[in-house]
Amino acid sequence: MLSAAGEGMGACKVLSPDLDAVIQITVVVADSVEMADTLRGNASAGTARGDTVPSAFVWTSFDTTVLALADSAAGIYVGREVGSTSIQVRTGNLRSNPIPIRVTAATP
Repeated sequence: MLSAAGEGMGACKVLSPDLDAVIQITVVVADSVEMADTLRGNASAGTARGDTVPSAFVWTSFDTTVLALADSAAGIYVGREVGSTSIQVRTGNLRSNPIPIRVTAATP
């Protein structure tokens, strides 16, 4: 038999959640962009309290031959080649789900 309690030590502790910690990223971005055009993503960070808080974001593209990253801090991309890829944004260790983006041929 194992016991977690010892002299002066208890196995139970009150855990207090950090309600001010960022637990969600909300992303708003178009699902497609034309070749040679720019796409800008917008993100906001939310806490367990439901508050939106300022946060620094880093954006990525899963395939930069299709969708190049022009500014990783501002979420600005440029369509380079017709095709599909995904983008993702992170703040600290929290990452968004991958977001699919289509790059379409430029309209003449």
